[in-house]
Amino acid sequence: MLNINYVDFMEQWLKQVKKVSTSMSTNDKAKITKAGAKVFKKELERETRKKHYSGHDDKVFGHMADSVVMKGTNIDNIKDGTSIVGFDHYHASNARRLNDGTKYYVGDHFITNLRDQVMPKVLEAEKKEYQKIINKHG
Repeated sequence: MLNINYVDFMEQWLKQVKKVSTSMSTNDKAKITKAGAKVFKKELERETRKKHYSGHDDKVFGHMADSVVMKGTNIDNIKDGTSIVGFDHYHASNARRLNDGTKYYVGDHFITNLRDQVMPKVLEAEKKEYQKIINKHG
């Protein structure tokens, strides 16, 4: 029989859990959220092309589907391990109106519906990256 102190075992286990969860480095958190953000960005570009791509050739701003951006910061540009995906400044207001609608036309909720549909893929990508980090830490 092994002579292991239960309290020592639990403290060691808790240190290990904290290492890959609440005490995870910002860079590791960013790797996880970036993996999910890449998946969502690709799907948002595809869905925007499918539903709202026009033949209009805007030389200055381009098409909304070509203006999906991903940043490795939060909405306030602070690097805290989060990643965001959205449209550039010019196209963001157009995307909001198309998604939500206005008093003049009904929105089609293409972003809202896509977010619901794609979330399992996003979480799967994040899970894979998280597993790599856990394996790296032992």
